[in-house]
Amino acid sequence: KDVKNLIISVLFLEMTMAGVFLSLDVILFYLFWELSLVPMLYIIGAWGSDRRIYAAIKFFLYTFAGSVLMLVGILYMGYLYYQTTGVWSFSIPDWQLLVLPFNLQLLLFGAFFLAFAIKVPMFPFHTWLPYAHGQAPTIGSVILAAILLKMGTYAFIRFSLPLFPDASTYFMYPIAVLAIIMIIYTAMVAYAQEDVKQVVAYSSVSHMGVIVLGTFALNVEGITGSIFLMIAHGVVSGALFLLVGV
Repeated sequence: KDVKNLIISVLFLEMTMAGVFLSLDVILFYLFWELSLVPMLYIIGAWGSDRRIYAAIKFFLYTFAGSVLMLVGILYMGYLYYQTTGVWSFSIPDWQLLVLPFNLQLLLFGAFFLAFAIKVPMFPFHTWLPYAHGQAPTIGSVILAAILLKMGTYAFIRFSLPLFPDASTYFMYPIAVLAIIMIIYTAMVAYAQEDVKQVVAYSSVSHMGVIVLGTFALNVEGITGSIFLMIAHGVVSGALFLLVGV
């Protein structure tokens, strides 16, 4: 029903996702990051299954709450850049020239990390995903699994590693432990599911764990491998949801 509205929502969602991956201005990035929630909320809430309203609101609140802290981090980074150079700039290449003290890096890394970890979604922030996937219509599940989840891992490589290198090294082991828990625990949970959509959803979290692990291995093989896996998972997971939906 309402195919026209669904197509408008999907096209709007595509526009916001393209914006997230293309913007080199952090404010623009944040704007698209938040805008991508709106059509997804509508797609799950209007065309989903029985518990769709619960799933949509949980998805929205989780991701929105995480992003608020990122906004604080973004504004503070802009302020730091202004203090250092006397010019306001929210351009990522400009920010990469800043050398931040270690304790500041830890705090800012934490602010950005929470938003990205909820989006990925990393254990223990992953509980919105099975609901969103299980209740969304097929087209929503496909886009969510194939591209929306990659926004988090892309942001790790785009922001966390180049902007806060010392903090990334410092948090390397705790994040690796979380990623390993993600890989094993959610794979076990996937085994126990009776709904095939839930199986694919939990196995998605498991695969994203491998991607996070590769990113925070902090070497060339790990990062190129995780980027390759992002694309591979986008194709495979999207295809699985299509198959289940059809």
